Amino acid sequence: MIQKKPGILCLAIVCSVMCAATDPAVSGQEADSGFVALFDGETLSGWRKLTEYSGEAGKWGVIDGAIVGDQFPEGQGGLLVTEAVYGDYELLAEVRADYPIDSGLFLRVQPDVLSYQVTIDYRPDGEVGAIYCPGGGGFLVHKPEGKDLWKPDEFNTVRVRIEGQPAHIQVWINGTALVDFLDELKDGQPRVPETGHVGIQIHPGASWGKGNKVYFRRLAIKPIVSQ
Repeated sequence: MIQKKPGILCLAIVCSVMCAATDPAVSGQEADSGFVALFDGETLSGWRKLTEYSGEAGKWGVIDGAIVGDQFPEGQGGLLVTEAVYGDYELLAEVRADYPIDSGLFLRVQPDVLSYQVTIDYRPDGEVGAIYCPGGGGFLVHKPEGKDLWKPDEFNTVRVRIEGQPAHIQVWINGTALVDFLDELKDGQPRVPETGHVGIQIHPGASWGKGNKVYFRRLAIKPIVSQ
């Protein structure tokens, strides 16, 4: 049974909803359905490197309305996370990834990078839309068939919904439902805390082609408030 707890959304979420309601980075359709922008399309305001985990590694910037990530120094990467923390929500993002690249959307990120990752890796041995838990058990759901939904060299729409404890996670790639996963307790406790940052990744190591980049745009969130 999924248990939802009221009141876990912090004041920062309320503020972001009020401030972003008319943000041009959110389309009319998204605004009508309650989504608010996490990215203003011009700056990295509201985001920071997860320096607690990977120091200053990784290079992030904004190009043509997208957050762009690349390894820096060569072979090193890390996470860019929201300054605010969130609990239950739906997340939208448009993502393009040069080939080869190993990246992802991270949910409920903790300072030690414990989190849920929705994988973005369309290499032959990679997976798109799988659920991985760094620091909490590795792969929880394998989805090698997710690569069939991915459009190389284009922006792809990734939609994620996470709610409850243990977490219930659903993933859609380009409008197609791919994952419907209910986590279980680990050692009698939820695997990942109920709130954390939203994150995007530059993966370190050889899985990332030299000079390649990952692009995230139209990042938007809709907090789920318990009734």
